[in-house]
Amino acid sequence: MVIPFFFLFVFGLIEIGRGMMVSSLVTNAARAGCRTGIVPGRSNTDVTNTVNGLLQAQGVSDYTTTITVNGSNSTNVNAAQSGDTIIVTVTVPIVKASWLPSLSFLSGNITGRFSMPHE
Repeated sequence: MVIPFFFLFVFGLIEIGRGMMVSSLVTNAARAGCRTGIVPGRSNTDVTNTVNGLLQAQGVSDYTTTITVNGSNSTNVNAAQSGDTIIVTVTVPIVKASWLPSLSFLSGNITGRFSMPHE
């Protein structure tokens, strides 16, 4: 009678740990992408490739990367001037971060965001 509750508790702990791990990975990928984007001569493709390299190596999929310069999505980081704020946001649906396939009823996203001034 106790075994089902024990396994439910253990799987819950595993999923919470996985969520915290993915949150850390996404924030780190946003930071690395932002560090790439602040260097003069880099483009949005370079930022996206940096984020892709980090997340794909960790098995995270179906994420979205958004790059903004001074709050505008239409500007490429290679057009940014010194002192402009580069913001990289990476978003992963919670369902795609879970290791348990039966959690498809969950909604929401895990988001990592980082900003730095352009050099």
